[in-house]
Amino acid sequence: MNTATTTTAADRKTMNDLAAGLGALTVVGVSATAAPPFWPATWGQAPSIGVVVLAAGLTVFLVLHTLYWWRSLDEAAKEAHKWASWWGGNLGFIVGGAAVVIAALNGVHLLPARVPHTDAALIAAGLIAALAAQAVGYTLAWCGWWVARR
Repeated sequence: MNTATTTTAADRKTMNDLAAGLGALTVVGVSATAAPPFWPATWGQAPSIGVVVLAAGLTVFLVLHTLYWWRSLDEAAKEAHKWASWWGGNLGFIVGGAAVVIAALNGVHLLPARVPHTDAALIAAGLIAALAAQAVGYTLAWCGWWVARR
């Protein structure tokens, strides 16, 4: 067994352990309903302690999962992802941002009728539009990178 195979097997074991930990965190997150003891009143209603534990655990899981996933990629795949992230993500953000601004300036309603048109809803819609535009740009650039090199 070579070193690369051993590393991959160890990473797979770690990923399985992480998935088991995430399952345990999900059980805690769903079942723990008490509020955190020290929650500032200015922040609004406190979430349950289970939600806080689940959010923190999910963050750690995603960071570690991404680390092990990135280590498992070969050099070509890493370059494809880096190139697509830079060019596709940035160009998608620019084009998508311009589209949202043009639509807003032309009086297009950016939110569905049933959603109240508050500042928070508009900010959330802008964030979702930006992330969606970056994802579309990234996907197109990633596919283009592989098509150009096949």
